[in-house]
Amino acid sequence: MILLCQMVYFILFASVSGECVTKLFKDTYFQGGDITTVFTPSAKYCQLVCTHHPRCLLFTFMAESSSEDPTKWFTCVLKDTVTETLPMVTMSGAISGYSSKQCPHQISACNKDLYENLDMKGMNYKSSVAKSAQECQQRCTNDIHCHFFTYATWKFPSVQHR
Repeated sequence: MILLCQMVYFILFASVSGECVTKLFKDTYFQGGDITTVFTPSAKYCQLVCTHHPRCLLFTFMAESSSEDPTKWFTCVLKDTVTETLPMVTMSGAISGYSSKQCPHQISACNKDLYENLDMKGMNYKSSVAKSAQECQQRCTNDIHCHFFTYATWKFPSVQHR
């Protein structure tokens, strides 16, 4: 029944070209149309990435609890389709939604959110000593090559992470 309600909403609102749809669909995976996969800290950030990608119209974010496989945690699957619709499949922990391309008043490239106890996957680009998470965030913001940062109040376990 829930899936039927989601499908009705999807057909009535999402398929209308030019419609600004901000609703996120919890426990829902858009099937097909994959362009690429990136790591993001949240579904809202995944939506931001989708919005700024030239081809992305829809996305699915895989939360930490969505899979037994930790390599799939925090993945953001960017999607495209010529029909502007994709089948919705129930998947626990998945969060799906639409690009904000049709919502110009909501588009911003700036994300000031801090995510505690989260170290994003990827290659360490640079390290330095900072007095606070905000100072670390500011340094990352001012560095064109920095996409994410981790502020640690403990020593990293290995020399390569210091």
